[in-house]
Amino acid sequence: MTSLLYRDVIMRRQGAVALLTFLILIIQWISSTVASAQTTIIPSLTVSERYDSNIFFTPKSLLRPGSKPEDFVTIVAPQINISHAGSLVRGSIIGTGLVTKYLNNPSRDFTGYSTSGLLDLTEAAHQVSQRITILNIRGSYRATPSTTGFGAAGGGQGTGFGSTSEGVLETGQVTNRASRQMYNLIVSGGYQLTGLTSLQASYNYIQLSFGEQDAQSGGVTNPLFDTSIHRGSTTISTRISPRDTVGATALMSHFIQEDSGGISGRGTFTTITETLNWSRLWTQQLRTTLRAGGAIKLPVGSDIPGQSTKSQLVPSVSATMTYTSFSEELRDAGASGPFDNLLPLAGNLSSGGIFTPGAYTVAANYRYGIGPNFSFGAGPVKVHVVGANAVGGITSNLSGRVGLNYSHGTRSSPSSTFDTLGLTVGAQYLIGPVLASLTYNWLYYSREQDPSLSSQSSQYEFSKKMVLLSFSYVFNTPSFFREGISFPSGAGTGSSSSGDGSGTLRQEE
Repeated sequence: MTSLLYRDVIMRRQGAVALLTFLILIIQWISSTVASAQTTIIPSLTVSERYDSNIFFTPKSLLRPGSKPEDFVTIVAPQINISHAGSLVRGSIIGTGLVTKYLNNPSRDFTGYSTSGLLDLTEAAHQVSQRITILNIRGSYRATPSTTGFGAAGGGQGTGFGSTSEGVLETGQVTNRASRQMYNLIVSGGYQLTGLTSLQASYNYIQLSFGEQDAQSGGVTNPLFDTSIHRGSTTISTRISPRDTVGATALMSHFIQEDSGGISGRGTFTTITETLNWSRLWTQQLRTTLRAGGAIKLPVGSDIPGQSTKSQLVPSVSATMTYTSFSEELRDAGASGPFDNLLPLAGNLSSGGIFTPGAYTVAANYRYGIGPNFSFGAGPVKVHVVGANAVGGITSNLSGRVGLNYSHGTRSSPSSTFDTLGLTVGAQYLIGPVLASLTYNWLYYSREQDPSLSSQSSQYEFSKKMVLLSFSYVFNTPSFFREGISFPSGAGTGSSSSGDGSGTLRQEE
């Protein structure tokens, strides 16, 4: 057991060093290229007002007397986008600040921030071999007291639910309000083996850390577990027809968890996943991807009671459907922006957003598998996750969005289940150079544990609604909201990840 904990500590430190190195590379790249004519700098500012029926993300009956769960929240979010296109290296970075003021709970005021960056070294790698198809590094960092549990769905404030990404932490787990930091690092590469067969590999490091709860959560504190994740994957894909691509993916994940109070070794486990993949372009508008296989949770041996576990085999399934009304050429043009391949984060303002009248995109995703449980208990949890969204242009200046997410999780030892449902309806209207957004979000969360484990109620349940009105202005770039096509997270081809800073690389097929 001692050697296992030592290995976990070493792996955590290695991941932190890797992320720090990536951030240093981004800073050096910006400082050396900011004066170049190929560098674009786009500042923006978003001001929002939100009504929130429950800012604590917890049942109101459990709050301390005198708590005021309903509040009006003012948010000021300055952002800067920087991109550079060199002959060998391309890159981009987004930095967003978040100044939040509460009307009824001024002690909950906070200043958060997030950043997402990309270094694309593919052209430099071509100097070594033209067979190298991808070589890039992506990373993100976010500090926030609360999340939706499903990641980013589109861009901007209040985009809410409808995410179809497959982040390992985007399983609908909702925690009470608590300080948290999330960062993510992905290194990915691809190699063309033959004219029809390609090999892709990636390494993903994710860190989720929780801080102080009581001052943020209205007196409700729950067990929260810091989680570090190391994931390595390889995918081989072969195009067997102009419309069909098949392949296989091997993925190994190591999860390191400890109680946020400092008790180490809680919930650490390792999984090995193998899937067969099939992607098909049915028409120029409709694409589907299916992955199916299994994940083995490796056994853990320990002399500590309750820490020893047996191996476990769990199915691993993922199905994605994307339908777009625009032509293939327009879709390709909309996916080629300098900031489109960054890891999406909730709250970041994205280009596009205003569709042409009659243009729309619909995306849906279902997945089932095993991942880490980080609230109320640690260890593996089996989860069904569903995401669906639709975005379309109504008039030349007006676009609408609807989204849905649902998850059902089951955990054993001790036994517990949870259900999460999120709904979003929103509209975006371009008033001259200003983008106005109105969004309604509704969240329901229910958790039930084995009643024999506690003398308190085994049911933990709440719902909340949020209405948000925001105005965004982009300096020096009046066409920012009309550039390309803003795909919902996971709706297009390529990579996707968590808006909460988690996620793994989805390989292009």
